[in-house]
Amino acid sequence: MKKFKIVIAVLLCLTMVFPVIACSKNNGGQTNNNTTNAAGNSSGVTSTTADPNQPDLPQTDMGGKTFTAFTAGWGGDTADSQILINDLVVESETGDPINDAAYERQAKIEQQYNCKLAQFNVADPNDAVTKLQTAILAGDATYDFAITTCTNFASLLTGSFLTDFSNLTYIDMDKPYWDKNFYDSMAIMGKHFAANGDISKRRLQCVWIMCFNKSMIVANNLESPYDLVTNGQWTFDKMDEMGRTVAKDLNGDGKMTLTDDLWGLNYTGDTIMGIINSCGAKIAELDSQGIPQITIGTQVNLDKMQKIYTEMRDSTFSIDTLFKVGGGLTGLTDTDIFADSRCLFLATATHQIPALRTMTVDFGIIPYPKWDAAQNNYIPCTAGDFYPVLSIPKTNADLDDTSIILEALSYEGKQSITPAYYDSLLKTKTARDEDSVAMIDDIFGNLSYDIGNMYNFGGILGTFGYNMSTNKSMNIVSTIDKSTGVWQKAIDDIITQINKGDG
Repeated sequence: MKKFKIVIAVLLCLTMVFPVIACSKNNGGQTNNNTTNAAGNSSGVTSTTADPNQPDLPQTDMGGKTFTAFTAGWGGDTADSQILINDLVVESETGDPINDAAYERQAKIEQQYNCKLAQFNVADPNDAVTKLQTAILAGDATYDFAITTCTNFASLLTGSFLTDFSNLTYIDMDKPYWDKNFYDSMAIMGKHFAANGDISKRRLQCVWIMCFNKSMIVANNLESPYDLVTNGQWTFDKMDEMGRTVAKDLNGDGKMTLTDDLWGLNYTGDTIMGIINSCGAKIAELDSQGIPQITIGTQVNLDKMQKIYTEMRDSTFSIDTLFKVGGGLTGLTDTDIFADSRCLFLATATHQIPALRTMTVDFGIIPYPKWDAAQNNYIPCTAGDFYPVLSIPKTNADLDDTSIILEALSYEGKQSITPAYYDSLLKTKTARDEDSVAMIDDIFGNLSYDIGNMYNFGGILGTFGYNMSTNKSMNIVSTIDKSTGVWQKAIDDIITQINKGDG
C-alpha cells in the first residue's frame, strides 16, 4: 500500500535582508517605478537572491504609511474569538514563542519599509463582515486587507466589495508561503478573491485531526491505528468497528450516559462534515468553467452520508459531546471526555491543541478515516466555517505597496511564526511520538478544500454540520431536495455579480 509522504518543507532561510532605500511615491499611492533595487538598478525589483523562495520585492520607503488589517474572530465575543488572530500585530514581547516571533516580524517589516502595521478586530464573524461591507460601500479606505472567516465570505462576493488578487503586482502565489491549493480551489470563473498563507497561524488551527487513546488500544487488543493508516486500512468501517468494541455501559444501568460510561467515538457538531469530506464526498465542485456545482446529492455521496450519519448518531457507542444523548448543551468541550479516558477516539480539530497539551492521557494523532480501502488517499480537510480568508477591499487604492507588505508578512511568517506554532506546539509539545509527528506532517501537507464547505453557499453548513449532529430523525435526501434551490441561488447571485465585472 502507498505509504505516507512527509511533505512539510524544512525551514528555508534564517534571515532576510531588506535595506531601506528612500524613493518617492506618486499621487495615486502606487509605488514609483524609480524604486532602486539592491544592485543599484532602476528596474523596480530586487535582484535574484540565493534563496529561490525569498520574495523579490522593491526596497521602498513607504513614508510612514499605516497598513490596517481588518480581522474577524472565531465565533463570538469570547476569549477564544479574541486570540485566534493574535500573531499579526502585537504590542510587545512576552516570552511566548509565537507572540515574540510575530513581534519581531512586525518590527522588521515596519523598519524595512518605513511603515506601520495596525489591526482592527471584530470578535463576531457575522458582525465583522457586515462592518467590512458597510465601510467599503461608504468608500472608507481605512482597511488595506482583511482576514475574515469562510462562514460568510460568500456574502462579500455578492457586491462590489473585493479586488482580484491577480491585480496585486508583487503577490506570487507559487511561493511556498502561500497556500496555492486553497487559492486555486477558491477561484470562481478564474477570479481570485480569496487567499491564505503563512501571514497568520490561524489557518493551522482549523484542521481536522483524530486522537486515539493508546492504552485502550492495547487493553482491547486492537490493531495499531498508525499501522492501519500506513497500510491504507484506516477506514470509516474500521473506526466504527473499533469504537463499538471499546464502548461499554460501565455502571450497568442499561443506558449510555455522557460521563459514566465508556464511548467509542466522541465528537462535536460539524465534525460530521469533516468525516463526510474525508470519505471523499464533497458538497460542491468547480466545473470546467470554474462555476460551483452542487455535488452532494449524487447517489454515491448520498450513500456515504446516510451511513456516516446513521453510525455517528448511534448513541450506543458514539456521542456528540456538545449535544449529548437526549439533546441539550452539556457544558463540556470535545476534549473533556477524552482527557478523562472515557472514549477511544476523539474527532476534533487543531484549535484544541492547548487542551491536548495538558492531558496526561497517552494518545496518538491520525487523520480522519478514508471511506474504504479502495479510496486512493486520505483526504485531510478543514473546518470550513472557521477557516480564515485573506481578501483585499475594493477601496484599496495602494495595491502595489499592499502586495509588498502581504508578501513580506507571509514570507516572514513562514520563517518564524509557522515553525513556532507547528514545531513547538504541534510536534514537540503535543505529538508524543514520532508516528504522530509523521501523521501531522502528512495532514498539513495534503489539505483538501471542499468549496461548498468553504463558501457555505446559502448556509449549507448548517445542514451538514450542527443540524445533522442534533437531528437524529433527519432525512438527508428530503433535506437536500428542499434546500438545493437555496444553495443554487446563492451560487447564481455570485456568478451574476462576477459576470457584471463588479465582483
